[in-house]
Amino acid sequence: MIQWGRNKSRIHLFLGVFIMLVLALGFNILLTSATLEKLYVDTFISKNNVMAQDLQRNIETAIRFGKSIDKFIGMDKLILEARQHLVSQQGEAGESATNRNDIIIFITYPDGHILYSSDTQVVGTDLPEAVRLSIIKDTKKPVESNSIKYEGVYYLSLPVKQFLPPKWVATVTVAFSQKQIKSMLRAIVMKNIDLIAVVLFIAMALLFICLQSLPLNPNKSKKTLGRKKLKISAAFFVIICLAQITLSLFNLFEFKNHFLNASTQKSFVISKLLKQDIEYLLAKGLDIRRLIKLDQTLADVIAVSPELDSITISDDKSTPLYSATQHGMYHWTNAKKNKISDSKTLFLKIDPNYTVTQNLFSTNKLKSGELAGKLTIHISKDYLFRKLESISLDSITVLGISIFFFVELLILELQLIERRVTQETRTQKRQVHYTSIRPVAFMLFFGVDTCISFLPLHMAALYNPSAPLLGLSQNIIMGLPISTQMLFTSISLLISGAWCDKRGWAEPFLIGLFLSGTGFICAWLAPSSLYFLIALGLVGMGYGLSLMAAQGFVIAHTTYRNSAQGMAQLWAGVYAGSICGGATGAMLADRIGYAPVFLVGGMIVLLLIVYTFFIMNDALKCPKPNVRAPGSTPTNQTRPTTRPPSVFSFLFNRKIFALIVFYGLPWYIVLIGFMNYYSPIYLKGIGVSQSNIGRIFMIYGICLMYVSPYISKLMGRAKDKKQYLVMGSFIGSLSIVNFYFFKDVSGIISVTVSIFLLGLSACLIPVRSAYVLDFQITKQLGGGIAIGVLNAVLRLGQVTGPILFGWLFITIGSDSGIAVTAAAYLIFTLIFIFLG
Repeated sequence: MIQWGRNKSRIHLFLGVFIMLVLALGFNILLTSATLEKLYVDTFISKNNVMAQDLQRNIETAIRFGKSIDKFIGMDKLILEARQHLVSQQGEAGESATNRNDIIIFITYPDGHILYSSDTQVVGTDLPEAVRLSIIKDTKKPVESNSIKYEGVYYLSLPVKQFLPPKWVATVTVAFSQKQIKSMLRAIVMKNIDLIAVVLFIAMALLFICLQSLPLNPNKSKKTLGRKKLKISAAFFVIICLAQITLSLFNLFEFKNHFLNASTQKSFVISKLLKQDIEYLLAKGLDIRRLIKLDQTLADVIAVSPELDSITISDDKSTPLYSATQHGMYHWTNAKKNKISDSKTLFLKIDPNYTVTQNLFSTNKLKSGELAGKLTIHISKDYLFRKLESISLDSITVLGISIFFFVELLILELQLIERRVTQETRTQKRQVHYTSIRPVAFMLFFGVDTCISFLPLHMAALYNPSAPLLGLSQNIIMGLPISTQMLFTSISLLISGAWCDKRGWAEPFLIGLFLSGTGFICAWLAPSSLYFLIALGLVGMGYGLSLMAAQGFVIAHTTYRNSAQGMAQLWAGVYAGSICGGATGAMLADRIGYAPVFLVGGMIVLLLIVYTFFIMNDALKCPKPNVRAPGSTPTNQTRPTTRPPSVFSFLFNRKIFALIVFYGLPWYIVLIGFMNYYSPIYLKGIGVSQSNIGRIFMIYGICLMYVSPYISKLMGRAKDKKQYLVMGSFIGSLSIVNFYFFKDVSGIISVTVSIFLLGLSACLIPVRSAYVLDFQITKQLGGGIAIGVLNAVLRLGQVTGPILFGWLFITIGSDSGIAVTAAAYLIFTLIFIFLG
């Protein structure tokens, strides 16, 4: 019977790990495919941009020689040739065959009115306003190029300019059906299937071997089981991480091959077009050594092709005549025309894999078929490596997020293992541990934050300009969803605290889950802005109830010595769920739209109710949060029979008041004001990409997920917890000081270090609850009520942070504002030392 039980445990463990592996790999693939999709689309558009630019140059040349865009004889022929090149280019690339409507070329006025098109039925109509070429702000000049996806079609637009007088006279627009790109992406996914199957098979074989050698004996000591659990965790972690790294490396090499193929195809198209133009001039009897402005033409081509390193035209003896690189152009037969700083960059080592060559033949009657020269295009390895570096950073980010996801699943799986192993010994009574809240917090925030990145965008989609909500403008209405959710969250935090003290944590937690899940489903179905705000108010109310109840669970299942540890575990799960949920929701929104993601988030939150009932049923029967384990500490006395103090008395207690005014509010003002408000603006201003800004901000969450539990474990043993709060304040002020002194050395590094320091400072935040719970007035008021009131008041810092930072920078400047903030934070910390 025991042997059967052990085998049964192994089977359940194997199935659990198999599900974890599939989920982790699936999560990795979801994020990676979304990251790579944009890059593949960019290379596809860049490749087809060549023909659009050639058509643009041909029209501009004809206008320069006197043709009018209104009565352009021969335009249909130019459009037909360009479209034939585009269609043949798709076929040579091995992409799906195109039909009449897959590629359409439009020649329009600047206002979008169609003059000519490969689809004659649309001539005389207007292009949708969303796809028209826009004008650069505060100028009359159009943007040089624009690509946009609109209703399943990609539109690539280029301006046609008249030179004398300078004027924007028309627009070349090429529309590509989304089906072509989808077929290309589908082919890439099919290539991944075999590798995924191999990786999955090898990983499961290793897991099976690992489990076979694993003795699952429930009669072993707690210490031995703890060591065994650690070994299981390490083995699973290594195997699944290796599987994900393998997938990431494969995608990296796959993109390299795709980029090289796409760049080679683009270079081949450019070389054919240049070959036609040069051989046309040679047919007129011109000498290849005396072609006017050919170096300028090459420079114009390479200027809009960053994936090319150089273009060189040489004579029949391979002597270079005209060259252009990303750094300038060079006319070898006329040194006065040279416009390149270092001609040595032209003599590059030729790599056949990165080179496209065309022979130029004379078509003159006297020299027909005679070799006149060569055209050589070098693909830029540096540009490729920069792309691969960017993809590598994205892959590392995706890998990190998927590892966060897996670690939380692993914690959940190990808790289920311990539960099953313990069940096999009936004489042992299961005990509820405070760490069991971490997977719950992870799943809660995974569901809630799936929609966090696009709430204003979905509100904008629901906005009706003909009947605006309360007559407000779109910009104001876009900010209402977050404000509404925050408002109802603050209200429910107060309600939940008192509820936890009177009835325990379970009721507000489960009801909060139901309200949030129902609110998300209502948001999915919301037909207008008003209904959407009502739904988010319901989400905020349930979110506040569940979040405060989760803290009530920690209070109920910890003592004075380990309450900080319990809070750290809770917030680690919160931030892990927030990072993974936000990333997943954003990826899903790109594929299925905004509204369905609300349904996904709601289902996750509602399924958490089922999990809580079946997996945490023992915790549902535990005592209320304000009941402490006996003998945990001499200060843990039962609540006095006298009348409890009022909330007003609690807030104006000297120590509580000092904690709020001189510790909590300044910290939240700096956190939200500097990290959430100022840092993104500053980083964007110095040219940091949005993806890199996101990676920098992940540092804060990582600190709270993995550093905070260990720091809290050390803090839990200390009798004087105030010293850790002071330490956290000093570290927080040091983050501002670091930015002030080192931003001129390296802005991105100084912000990164500052956010890391804010993360370390936040790791000391869980001790705040333990510090407050130890006060006599807190015991008299009730731990749940006290923490709820404290959290609600400290949210004022989150609201005022951006406003205060913005006011400081407007009135005294950013540098002085940062200096004043750092000095004020240090002063408030010193006051807290003496008053607290």
